[in-house]
Amino acid sequence: MHQILLMKNGKKQNVTQLVGSLAWSSNIDALGEELSFDYIHNDSRFFNPWDLIEVGDQVALFNDGKFLNYYVVVTCGINGRTSKSFTCFDRSWYLNKNETIIQFKKAAASQAIAKLLDKFGVKHQIDSMPTLITQIYKEALVSDIIMDILDQVHKETKQKYRVEMTKGILTIRKMSDLVINPVTRLSYNTYAYPVTDTIANPTRELSIEEMKNNVVVVSEDEKSTKIYAQASDKGSITKFGQLTDVVTVDKKNASQARNIAANTLSQLNRIGETISCEMMGHDEIRAGRILNMNEPVTGIVGKYLIKTANHTVNNGIHKVAVELEAV
Repeated sequence: MHQILLMKNGKKQNVTQLVGSLAWSSNIDALGEELSFDYIHNDSRFFNPWDLIEVGDQVALFNDGKFLNYYVVVTCGINGRTSKSFTCFDRSWYLNKNETIIQFKKAAASQAIAKLLDKFGVKHQIDSMPTLITQIYKEALVSDIIMDILDQVHKETKQKYRVEMTKGILTIRKMSDLVINPVTRLSYNTYAYPVTDTIANPTRELSIEEMKNNVVVVSEDEKSTKIYAQASDKGSITKFGQLTDVVTVDKKNASQARNIAANTLSQLNRIGETISCEMMGHDEIRAGRILNMNEPVTGIVGKYLIKTANHTVNNGIHKVAVELEAV
């Protein structure tokens, strides 16, 4: 059973009995997880002692006594005289709200991010990333700096990383290491089975909308037309027509231009496959994880990246709707 605890004035208070519908979601393109819930409210003086939650407070999400994450209460909606609705974000929300100035000179990407987070007192666990970063950031959001550094790493190494707040610690890990095989059971008297074996309302789409089969790496200098490297797939061009992506890099990355071109082509030169479906809820299902799917009826078999995960808990029933991308 999922529970909401209010963390206030150094105390923990279980407010689950006053919580109605509960939902939380994550997105591969966003830093942080969103939590929302309805809360019983009444403006009579007799109810005031139970009207506990305010904007700026922090709450924690638990499941059967297991701590899942902390969240900051960001907005409160008052719905008439009988209820409130709260929208919360995990603590990475602060990284989206703070700008800074910082300079890196040939710092390993992981060390650069650690230095940035230390500046704001954020606890972190970061996988090693040796890509060298030399750059000055001015009036930039902390979250944007992190994403820019990871983008530089990805272009050079082809490796993708997932940034997320886990139990108050900002973790940055290789997506390839985040493979999950969640198992659940309908009740304690039934056998356990993989969540991904039984899905509902599946849709599957194949598309070349985002395909690129010709990659050109050029100088970011507006006065220069210098091409550092180019990579293409003649077979793909013959079949689908030429689809060109231009990548700009500064001088410091010119030596890595061939790797950047090859890695970008490898990533984009494919038919995209997107899946949407619903399944039994499991707390491990979060954006950035890779699911092993085995649903032969719909042909959804293999490894899929979770792009979005939208959890709901109503009347004690936990479900999750996901959007997946073939990897």
